[in-house]
Parts: sequence; structure tokens; C-alpha cells
Amino acid sequence: MLYVEVMRTADATRRRLLLLLTVIGFVVPNAYVVGYFREHGVSAGSAAKFFSEWVASTPTRALTADLGITSIAFGIWSRGDAKDHGVKHWWLVPVGTGSVGICFALPLYLLLREYSQ
Repeated sequence: MLYVEVMRTADATRRRLLLLLTVIGFVVPNAYVVGYFREHGVSAGSAAKFFSEWVASTPTRALTADLGITSIAFGIWSRGDAKDHGVKHWWLVPVGTGSVGICFALPLYLLLREYSQ
């Protein structure tokens, strides 16, 4: 019985941690986006400038490429994994990746996977 109780506690702790990381993964990048548009205004021009700055220097190009490749690989893997494990609401993964980022979508998927078991 002790083993079962320890495992339940570990599962609950892991789920709480994944939920916390999902929330942080949503809040932190969006705080930067909101700050950018507060400073530059919300317009087609400021949006174009925002996205052009993703590739404005070698370090940002490298980071953009890294995150893009990671996001594609995670999308492919998570789709197959979701089918194998019966993860519901998988469609939130590509939506979350595209609208917020992999820092939101990855812990979200892992949380969805936890609750599918």
C-alpha cells in the first residue's frame, strides 16, 4: 500500500509541476509580446517589424531555426504518441505551438498525456 500511495503522490506532484510549467510557458513569452506591442503600438507595421526581428541577427536566426525544427519534430512525434496513448485534445499542441511557442505546447502535451493514462 505504501508503494501505491507514494506513486499517487509522485503522479500528483508531476501533474502540478507540468501545469505550472504550462502556465509559465504561456505567461512568459506573452509578457514579452505584450511589452513589445505596448512599446511599438499595434499595427501591421509593428507586427511586420516584430517578425522581421526574429531573423535580424545570426543569434536570433539560429534560435529561430532551432525552435522551428524542434517544434516540427515535436508536432510529428506528439501526433503519433497521442494516437498510441489515446491522448485527447492533441489538436491543442499545434495550435499552442503556433500561437505561443514550444515552451507552452510541450508541457501542455505532457500534461494531457498524464491525464490520458
